[in-house]
Amino acid sequence: MQLVVHIDEPWQKESVEQITRRFEASNPGVKILVKVVPSGEIRTALFNGESDADLVQLFNGDIVDCSRNELLLDLNIWLRQNQELKSLFHPSIFRLAETEGRVAVLPLSASMKGIFYNKQWFDKAGIPYPLEGWTWNDFEEIAVRLQRVNVREGDGRFAARISFHHEYMGLLLLTAGTDWLSPDRKRASGYTNSVKSVQAVTWAADLVRKHQVAGATQAYFLNSDLLRNESGMILDYYNMLHEFQPHLKDDLGVAGLPFFDEGNRVNEPWVCGFGISSKTGNSELAWSLLCELTCTSNELTRLVTEGSIAPLRSVYSEAGHDRDPLRNTILAELANSAQLPVSAGNIALYALLDQYVNPALARIVFEGADVKETLDDLAIVLDGKLQD
Repeated sequence: MQLVVHIDEPWQKESVEQITRRFEASNPGVKILVKVVPSGEIRTALFNGESDADLVQLFNGDIVDCSRNELLLDLNIWLRQNQELKSLFHPSIFRLAETEGRVAVLPLSASMKGIFYNKQWFDKAGIPYPLEGWTWNDFEEIAVRLQRVNVREGDGRFAARISFHHEYMGLLLLTAGTDWLSPDRKRASGYTNSVKSVQAVTWAADLVRKHQVAGATQAYFLNSDLLRNESGMILDYYNMLHEFQPHLKDDLGVAGLPFFDEGNRVNEPWVCGFGISSKTGNSELAWSLLCELTCTSNELTRLVTEGSIAPLRSVYSEAGHDRDPLRNTILAELANSAQLPVSAGNIALYALLDQYVNPALARIVFEGADVKETLDDLAIVLDGKLQD
């Protein structure tokens, strides 16, 4: 008997295979084949009915989409008989695996974006560190003061960095109470160019062009500016915490995502998990392997703790993260999670945002294009492409 496991992350293959070899030893006659397959191909194969996988590794919106289309088995079949399993996970993370009453995956890792800052910039300016529940207006006021005290004119440093990449600007829209697209992802008009979207993007553009406290950038997953003391505070992936801590040490601070005064205190999660294909012919065996991969302290669940938050309470404590105030800040922020966002595995939709939203944002931040006119034009283009 053979089980096939599709994973997207090549760096996890060795750990997965160590676990599967033990599983084979405990289950004579069972062979496990682990394949590294890009997330887009995993998704496409499931939707096309062409996947040979019993277990699949999925991310973000792919989890939701595959669950709604019943391409994954509902894990409640087993969880109702093993009530204690659910309690092994942090509730704020496990709930992200639940979609409309179904449990699509067991989570392996979680993260999101938020604010990193250098305490030295704040100390020099005599500014208290960011408090829980701060707003984007607080962020702007702090950035202006940090710039005034810490930066000499012309030295190329900035108090703040928020990228004009669609993912990062999408966070601002989320905290303003809107998004690039309608919830069903069929319409941009009324979302991309809504009053809230225009106000949020205008606020971000003003940081760069009016207040001159942030640089014009569309950088993605960047850490060099904070490490080189070129920025005082940045919005980026919390996954970089393990890269910052050894260098900045006690000077490193972490804060939750601000929100607009009339918006929502909310953040966008990033979740990876394993689910069971509805096409599997060995569901009980697949469930047993799924539990081995995700419900125990093992090579894989320990490996992902370096850059992510461990969903398992035991592994989180084993890694010492329960004693790390910065990790605990991120775990607390996960309680503010919105629905899972579009995954890069949804190739057509993610490419659409890359191809059209990013150039529009570039015109705004680099060229000073009018925000409302640009977003109005963008909404028209996106509506047409979504129909196509």
